[in-house]
Amino acid sequence: MPPVSEYIDPTLPAPLRAALAQALSAPPQRVQRVEGGGEALWLKQKEDSLSLWWRLLKGNSRRAFEADRLALKDLAGQDLPVPAIRAEGRDFFATTEIGTPVAHFLRGSQSAAELAPALEAAGRALGAFHSAGVVHGRPKLRDICWDGHQARLIDFERYRRGESSRKLMAQDMLVLLHSLFSLRPDGAEEAGIVLKAWLAAAPEGLSGALVQRAKALAWLRPASRLALKRRAGSSEMIAMPITLDWILETLR
Repeated sequence: MPPVSEYIDPTLPAPLRAALAQALSAPPQRVQRVEGGGEALWLKQKEDSLSLWWRLLKGNSRRAFEADRLALKDLAGQDLPVPAIRAEGRDFFATTEIGTPVAHFLRGSQSAAELAPALEAAGRALGAFHSAGVVHGRPKLRDICWDGHQARLIDFERYRRGESSRKLMAQDMLVLLHSLFSLRPDGAEEAGIVLKAWLAAAPEGLSGALVQRAKALAWLRPASRLALKRRAGSSEMIAMPITLDWILETLR
């Protein structure tokens, strides 16, 4: 990959430019919010000081960082809903703030009807990616932000240019639904809103691919059901059989 020339958006207000410079002069953090002059950016920096344990868990952090940067540039060029890069250098990039993760709303007390605009926008956004032949890789609801008008996706560390298939698109949707049920185990109505919006925007035939993917993961059910019965394990483990059963029941 060619070296990255440092770039700072000249339209950034001076206080925000100063805050960004201050953040870059401090010890690097993986992700942090930087604000000034009434605007905010999200600054992402390379992680070069991870312990061996964390490197084994997280994989190649440099590759993930560059995949995220590459995705934002590729996808912006395709007019897909991603945040714009407003500043970058060899070991960092900063994107415009684009709203609140949809997961945040699911943690509240809003009803499905109140959440519908954000959920519909999330489904449409992922469907737009799939219609363009793009796979996110891990689109949890914390990686889809809603500003009251539009949903945009972030965190493309698993992005691989040109890597796409119906199976991977179905896997994207399964991950999204699983993240929803992890937050709201009784969120069938919310899941229905997301699924309907996704199917309306995504290529035809993906409902069948989603069913096939759910059936292929049937081997996860025994351990997950045991966790559900005993109320043990993580919320993600408990949500797995709920997600698989809901997909198969809804799309049968």
